[in-house]
Amino acid sequence: MKPDIDLENPIVKLGIAYIQNQMGKALDVPQRVESAVLPIYHPPNLKRKPVQIGSGVIVKIKSEYFIFSASHVFDDIGSHQLLIGDGTGSPIQSLSGERFSSGKGKSGTHSDDPIDASVFHIQSPISEALKKVALTLNDFDFSDEKSKSAFIAAGFRVKESNTAGNTARSKREGFPSVEIFEDDYLRKKINSETHIALGYEDQILVGGHWKTSPTPKGFSGGAIIRVDGISVNIGTPEKPACKQLLTGIIIEQRRGKNKDMEVLIGTRIHIHLFVIKHFLPELDDEISRFITFT
Repeated sequence: MKPDIDLENPIVKLGIAYIQNQMGKALDVPQRVESAVLPIYHPPNLKRKPVQIGSGVIVKIKSEYFIFSASHVFDDIGSHQLLIGDGTGSPIQSLSGERFSSGKGKSGTHSDDPIDASVFHIQSPISEALKKVALTLNDFDFSDEKSKSAFIAAGFRVKESNTAGNTARSKREGFPSVEIFEDDYLRKKINSETHIALGYEDQILVGGHWKTSPTPKGFSGGAIIRVDGISVNIGTPEKPACKQLLTGIIIEQRRGKNKDMEVLIGTRIHIHLFVIKHFLPELDDEISRFITFT
């Protein structure tokens, strides 16, 4: 949907220039969280090469490694091992482990599970490259920041992925945006305590012209990142050291109706930590250092 905005209005021009400048700054912040976003693959059948079906975020808690993703991505994988890449053309890695998930919907799958949160507990050796990019709880967003920070949605689109033999090359992408207002959460019936929603219109402004935004198929399981220190509120002072923080895991693109805005929805990461806390109580002390569940 193309927004009803007069691009020739001087005030609109100033506002757009300011937002674009802030988003440019956000994209220049070191990609600590983005680097932990990985493509997830699955072979449609045993005779075909793996294809990318989603994204995931690698996390380390104490000495344990996990992949945070969306549950509906794992519905396609079933009981098969998790196949991941790093997007550089290196061999696909096959990981064994156990999956912890939110409850299934009425369909018996996660396609209608509103929480749609899964954590894959890796129980096989992983490469040093993956260990290096794994996030820790210090990279998580536990704040109740209300100053309209800049956000980035990061993942791997299916359209930009290809495989050859046992290697894969994919392109990680990050799209800047802002969180919707509380009134928008209420109107769209999205629970802002468990989910975060970013604006993601079908039409985006590029060089003063409206263009169709990329379809984020394959972004499910990717990261919603708050860029701490970059605000889109005019007059808000910027922090001297800006950094990326993991706020949520992408689960859905919801299209607008009757000129309502399009949004990209993610499950907030405290849900994934609650799942870990439930299934792996031995990590409770470490998680509780950062967040308290009520």
